[in-house]
Amino acid sequence: MATIPEETQVSKSHPEQWTINQLTDRPEQSLVAALREFDTTQIADCGGPVAIMAPPLRHLAGGPQLCGPAVTVWTKPGDILYVLKATDLAAPGDVLVVDGGGRLDAALIGDIAGQALTGRGGDGMVVDGAVRDLDGLDAVGLPTFAAGAHPATGSFQGPGAINVAVQCGGVTVRPGDVIRGDASGLVVVPREQLELVLTLTRAVADREAGWRQAIADGQRFPAAAGIDDLISQLAAERDR
Repeated sequence: MATIPEETQVSKSHPEQWTINQLTDRPEQSLVAALREFDTTQIADCGGPVAIMAPPLRHLAGGPQLCGPAVTVWTKPGDILYVLKATDLAAPGDVLVVDGGGRLDAALIGDIAGQALTGRGGDGMVVDGAVRDLDGLDAVGLPTFAAGAHPATGSFQGPGAINVAVQCGGVTVRPGDVIRGDASGLVVVPREQLELVLTLTRAVADREAGWRQAIADGQRFPAAAGIDDLISQLAAERDR
C-alpha cells in the first residue's frame, strides 16, 4: 500500500492540510458487495495485499458490520472542524475514516454527525481517536469503530484535510480503499487490488468449508487442517 510522509504518520500536520477533495475513484459496487460476504478473518488470512488495523480500534456502537470505500479525513488531534465537514462528501455505501492521531481525551464525532452520515447512506465510520454519544450512535444504527469514547470535544479551528492519504490503526488508508469491519476487527483492501483479494479470500473460505465438513464427518481438526502432517514435517526437519 502507499506510504505517506513521516510528518503525517505522527498526525501533527499534513502536507495537504486545508485541502478538501471529492472522492471520485470508487471501486465497483459489485466487488464491494462481494467482499462484504467474507469475514475479516478470512480476508486477513488470504495472503494478499491486505492491511490489518491494530488495536485499540474496535467496535463501539451501531451494528458491527461495515464494508465500503473510504472517505478519509486527517485532522489535527482533537479538532472536529474537518470531520464534521466530511459528512457532506459521503455517498451511499461510503465509510468515513478519520485519522485523529489516536487522541482519546477529545471526541471527534457524535450522534448528530452520525445521523447526518447515515442520512447520506454512509455505511459506517472508523475513528483513530475518540467518539461520543454511543447510545445515540446505537439508536442511529451507524456502525462505529474507534479507539475509545470521551464525552467532551476539543477544538473547532482546523487544520484538517479530506480525501487525502491518512494513517488509521497503524496502516495507510487512501481515498477509495475498501474498509471491511466486523466483530473481529478491521481490514483495508487497496481499491486496485480488490479483485485479487476477492479471489484469494474465496480460496480461504473454500478451504475452511472443507475443514468444517471434515469435522462434521467425524475427522479430527488437526488431521483435517493438515496440522498433524505439518508437525511431523517440522520435527523431521529439526532432526536432520
